[in-house]
Amino acid sequence: MSISLETVLNRGFITWTKNLKISLPFILSTIIIGIAWVAYAVIIAVSMIPALSQTSQLSFGPQMNQEEFMELLSMISPYIVPLVISLIIMWIITLLIQAFFTTGAIGMSKDAAINGRTSFEEMINSGKKHFFNYFLLQIIYYLITLAGVVFVLPGILQINNFTDPESILPALPALLVGIGLWIIYSIIVTLVLSLTYYALVVDTLGPVNALKTGYRFFFNNKGSVVVLWLVIIAIVVALNVMGGIFTPFETLSVLWSFISTIISVVVVPAVITIWWTILYMGNTGWEIHDSESGDTLDE
Repeated sequence: MSISLETVLNRGFITWTKNLKISLPFILSTIIIGIAWVAYAVIIAVSMIPALSQTSQLSFGPQMNQEEFMELLSMISPYIVPLVISLIIMWIITLLIQAFFTTGAIGMSKDAAINGRTSFEEMINSGKKHFFNYFLLQIIYYLITLAGVVFVLPGILQINNFTDPESILPALPALLVGIGLWIIYSIIVTLVLSLTYYALVVDTLGPVNALKTGYRFFFNNKGSVVVLWLVIIAIVVALNVMGGIFTPFETLSVLWSFISTIISVVVVPAVITIWWTILYMGNTGWEIHDSESGDTLDE
């Protein structure tokens, strides 16, 4: 039997209130990634000081002539390749950190969904067990999304000279349509593959099998997946709207900024992860713990 979306939402939130520690992976991930990027920015800034110190004699803005521009380019060109490589490395490190803590959170959600309680040990065990497959699945997902570039290619191929604005203008309609189709394609991919990450952790699957399982799950449970996705979008939009309402009031705006940051990091990711986990488990034969009665029910 399938689990109703109302049950998923209700039981998921109650499960979080009884297992607040499920928020920890998202807090740690945000802090560690933030520290890593700050350290990276400092290292890059220090490394480029010799080049930046030589630009003090140059004129920036509209008054910069071609000779000064070429001089600036020659100063920074030795740093371009190392900068690109370091950015790619940092991106990979970020994905690995996210993979570890996200799989840890899904593992904790699975544990709480079955037993009613979970532990920090489950976060570590699940993170170590699944993070690399999760990382590979992320790469596959990005490649599938990137395939949507084919929608933009017709517009790009119409441009003869990328440095000439008059050459770009005739291709602009095709480019805009292509970008619009790419966005729609990306949304569809996100919806169809939204449960793949949960299948990977809950059922201990490899990246390819997780894709197949998530794909099948979506088409067997389209209504629940789409509605839950819309609920999540509504929550995000509501948080942004509240921020807009408080913007004219300086004190309230600062206070809401702090509150919304806490909600966005501590509450929303954890609750959403539990919702998706329970939705997947409740529709694939797993027994879900009833957080209200304390019983384990097979929906």
